[in-house]
Amino acid sequence: MAGLLQKISYQFRNIQYKRPLKIFTQSCSSSYSFRTHTCGELGLGNEGAKVTIAGWIQTKRLDKFVLLRDRTGVCQVKVPENTNLFEQVKNLPNESVLVLNGVVKRRPEGQENLKLESGQIEVEMESVVDSSEADPNLPFQQSKHLQAKESLRLQYRYLDLRRPEIQYNLAIRSALTMKMRQFLVEKKFLDIETPTLFRRTPGGAKEFVVPTRTSNKFYSLVQSPQQFKQLLMVGGLDRYFQIARCYRDEGGKPDRQPEFTQLDIEMSFAGREEIVALIEDLIAFCWPEVLCTPFEQMDYQDAMENYGVDKPDLRFGNKIKNLTNIFADCGFEFITSNVHDKNFMVGGVFFDAENAQFIKSIEKDVKTALADHLKEHNHANSPIVISSFSSVGGRIENSILKKCNGATKNSAAEQIGENKIGFLVCGQKDAILPILGRFRNELAKTQLSDLDERPNKFLWIVDFPLFVYEEGKLESAHHPFTAPHPQDYAQFKTNPLGCRSLHYDLVLNGQEIAGGSVRIHSAEDQQFVLEEVLNEDVSELQHLISALNSGCPPHAGIAIGLDRLVAILTKANSIRDVIAFPKSAEGKDLMSGAPAEISEEEKILYHLK
Repeated sequence: MAGLLQKISYQFRNIQYKRPLKIFTQSCSSSYSFRTHTCGELGLGNEGAKVTIAGWIQTKRLDKFVLLRDRTGVCQVKVPENTNLFEQVKNLPNESVLVLNGVVKRRPEGQENLKLESGQIEVEMESVVDSSEADPNLPFQQSKHLQAKESLRLQYRYLDLRRPEIQYNLAIRSALTMKMRQFLVEKKFLDIETPTLFRRTPGGAKEFVVPTRTSNKFYSLVQSPQQFKQLLMVGGLDRYFQIARCYRDEGGKPDRQPEFTQLDIEMSFAGREEIVALIEDLIAFCWPEVLCTPFEQMDYQDAMENYGVDKPDLRFGNKIKNLTNIFADCGFEFITSNVHDKNFMVGGVFFDAENAQFIKSIEKDVKTALADHLKEHNHANSPIVISSFSSVGGRIENSILKKCNGATKNSAAEQIGENKIGFLVCGQKDAILPILGRFRNELAKTQLSDLDERPNKFLWIVDFPLFVYEEGKLESAHHPFTAPHPQDYAQFKTNPLGCRSLHYDLVLNGQEIAGGSVRIHSAEDQQFVLEEVLNEDVSELQHLISALNSGCPPHAGIAIGLDRLVAILTKANSIRDVIAFPKSAEGKDLMSGAPAEISEEEKILYHLK
């Protein structure tokens, strides 16, 4: 089948997973090994066979059974009575490694364990080939009932990697990247590596600086292979991809990593429509279920007005309601004195509910998360009013409506409906839409118990602004190499803030999983963006300007965030659960203690002192 996963399921901690491709389970690792079989593959078909198996001791019981575990599953090993074999294993603590020879035998009737794939057989031990004793006081044990705190698991990640969930996630990740490579190679894309050490890229995210032995000279770790892949197109390579490591110094963020992995793609003689078609075919080829393509597309402006975010979750409706008109003569002075300002809005978001028990905690969490946003607008004399709403049981509770006249209350009740909970927010439209978008997502988590079981929803967001105004100056909404929308090109140099871009994002269940754009392939236009719009030093990108002036094909590209995509695919709680050796939420390696101090000699060598 074209998809990534087989349709075989099994239960683990009451969560149903789909088993990875057969290559990761049955007979996946007995070749080129002194074991003959893996623990999970043995069954009645092997009855009577002499085998060599190896793994970690999960537990021992009744002085005659050892449960041996490897990546593929668990196998019961029986130690024959009246032999000295148990003496060789009884003092081995759990998590010790054991390699043994034995014979596969059918379990006695009534002693089968159908929860295990190997549960109808057991291996009767004949000899111990090798063993490696584990510390009897490991920081934590492999238990499906007790799980250590994440900080401890990251500190001892090599033990945490033994968990079936983590091994499952990494197997899925491996299978996914394999399928992606297969698809792209078949489409004549070249897998080309690009440097990690480069120089600063103007107008992008903050980069990690790498000192050198030459005084006052530094490398930067690439935040993406953006410039290199464009230069490959100038060089005539036509179609490029890479599983790329990228680095961004964004400080500690709960679900971000300072180093991350993306599937990077660039294609010559192509535009937005061609990239969209390519990625839809790629995702459909790799996905475990049949997907309906083409995916839905939505303008950035529509996404913001209806959902308050540029990555809406379409597994549920509950669009933002613009209620400004019914508050025109409401009697609440703050609203009536602002309602005729075209940028002012009274908006709401509402969900069906039987009670309002979560409403206050949601309000508190959102206000805390957006504290800087709220403070900024209050200081700018542009206050935002937030009020929780409930019409459960036909009784309306809302502090804004309390200050309004009866006609407004009746109109609001009619438009919102009975047995609803949600929020009313009023203020400048651009300021309140992101707040309503956050409330919408948080309400869904508490009110939609089946959210995770709902069908996946892919969505393209298009027609982003080319530039945004931040902290008193123009910034690229995506990056400075993004081409303007052809319909807005006439005002590109006279009114750049009014231009849309040819940037596009792919969203899955409310999370951005890919982003890309059509690139500027004119040296003149690229120099205008850098010099006139962004006020950047063009000398830092003179190599790119020269390349664009050397006969550059029209080209476009995209990058798929592998960490995020695998986390969604496996329903992991965090992207840290789909990365073998992740950093903590604070961006630290708890296992090695990095970042770490360096010696005085190294500081002198790299001119840091």
